[in-house]
Amino acid sequence: MGKRKKASQSGRAFRSHPHPRPKNTGFYTPFQELDQQIAKVRKGQKKARRRVPPPPDSPTGRGPGPDTGPDEELFLREVSDVIPLSPEDRSRVPRFRGPCDFPRFAEAEDWEVLRHLGELVRGECRFELTLSDEYMDGAVVGLPPSILKGLRNGDFSYQDHVDLHGLNRHEARESVVRFLQESHARGLRCVLVICGRGLNSKGKEPVLKRVLVQWFTQAPLKRLVLAFASARTWDGGAGAFYVLLRRGQGKAPVRSPAL
Repeated sequence: MGKRKKASQSGRAFRSHPHPRPKNTGFYTPFQELDQQIAKVRKGQKKARRRVPPPPDSPTGRGPGPDTGPDEELFLREVSDVIPLSPEDRSRVPRFRGPCDFPRFAEAEDWEVLRHLGELVRGECRFELTLSDEYMDGAVVGLPPSILKGLRNGDFSYQDHVDLHGLNRHEARESVVRFLQESHARGLRCVLVICGRGLNSKGKEPVLKRVLVQWFTQAPLKRLVLAFASARTWDGGAGAFYVLLRRGQGKAPVRSPAL
């Protein structure tokens, strides 16, 4: 009995281990502690990054913020040591405006002319307009067609005329407005406005011819003009307009040519 008890005690002593394993640990994971350390280091780096003040010489005056993306953060870091130029070393580069043949106000006026002509053609204004390749005519809404037809055919002899050759757009408008107002005050009923066909202008476009239609159908001339039509060949053809005026204070009648 004594020997068996001694053997059991020595067996228990043999099974004891100086470094016992913890209970309920499951599988052995040697990299678990390493992953925890890496996560801890990354967390510390993020906190330190939020506390980093902006570089003192940064040209932007600010450092990476909490909403700064990786690309912007990299850019700010790369230019943090850039020294801005002094005012004496700077030079102003002129802004490139591109090729421009006409002033901007002239281009805007061209668009206004085209817009107004479109309104006339669509019947959105008080004038009815007829267009062809070179010839243009128009009349107030309600004017008898026979009167416009007679104006086209040159049946009414013009009583005065104005020539716009050699004038720019601004000068031509002043001249036309003054001429038609004076003609209306004198009681004239049919006058001739010579604008040219634009063959000598840049691009060979009849610039004055288009704007004349606009001037005839807008204030202040729309209250004076009853109708207008391209002249007959002997009076200037497509480069001139017959203009039929409303009855003014004068007593000059509209005369038809003798047959």
